[in-house]
Amino acid sequence: MAAEPEVVLWGPIVERIRCPRCGTGVTAVPVGVRCESGHHYILRSGYLDFSSEALAAGTTEQTFSSFGYEWNAFDDIRDEDEAFAAIYFSDLDLPALAGKVGLDAGCGKGRFTRILARHLGGIVALDGSQAVEAAARNLGDLDNVVVVRSDLRSAPFAPESFDFISSLGVLHHLDDPRQGFRRLLEYLAPGGQLLLYLYSRPETTNVRAVALTLASLVRKVTVGLPHPVLKVLSEPIAALLYGAVVLPGRWGQRRGISALDALPMSTYRDKPFRSLVLDTFDRLSAPVEHRYVWAELEPWFAEAGLVVDAARDQTGWFITAHRA
Repeated sequence: MAAEPEVVLWGPIVERIRCPRCGTGVTAVPVGVRCESGHHYILRSGYLDFSSEALAAGTTEQTFSSFGYEWNAFDDIRDEDEAFAAIYFSDLDLPALAGKVGLDAGCGKGRFTRILARHLGGIVALDGSQAVEAAARNLGDLDNVVVVRSDLRSAPFAPESFDFISSLGVLHHLDDPRQGFRRLLEYLAPGGQLLLYLYSRPETTNVRAVALTLASLVRKVTVGLPHPVLKVLSEPIAALLYGAVVLPGRWGQRRGISALDALPMSTYRDKPFRSLVLDTFDRLSAPVEHRYVWAELEPWFAEAGLVVDAARDQTGWFITAHRA
């Protein structure tokens, strides 16, 4: 009796999987999936492993190493994840996702996949790094989620497979973000909806622009540090930022002092300090980082024939669009 929900779970996901070696469909077997040509992919520690087909090399391999370490070191699901999700998903019509099958491309530890799973009929949590180990732990109790390890650029899915795709904080860490964007669109079904979060940069010189420039200089050093060392350093760096920027900004916001209210990092004013520690590690460890203004992103959507439903820069671009 306990195995029956697993059969229901695997059905709609398995039919969307294609063997990355030969392109044929797959069927579920007790220890993973097997394609029509006999290629076998293992269910390992709660996730389907296609990593042998990944394109990881050079900075991609470094990026996978960085995020694999990060999401296993900071692997807990936190109360504040709900508050962050409210920002990420505020432009979505979540009830309209009912019954649909989605893809969370670059799921990390699965914190947002877990929230999306409440609204979707089923969802694939995809990541190319060892973060899938944390995702499998955090999502293992959900019967409508399948965790898959694969590089996005060689992901094992049929074209136009998904009604909804989210990719939050992922594309800007690729060597070629626009290539990753185009790859995502190959998996989006007609009428499907896309949700992206991408780093932004100011169009004019302001406090945030100066802060980002300084952070970029610091990153030149920190990306070369061993991850455990950077994890330790992230706490005092975050404490400095919290005391020098977040707390004055919170104080200015509450008292109507515009000069202080204009300070960056406003997202952290109502979040626990530990959230800033995590994001400090995140920003200082990834070897590749791209930032955009809207004039650079708008052609992506126009070229793809997507209809942009919302695009807001809230210290990062939150973009929802759909395929007509």
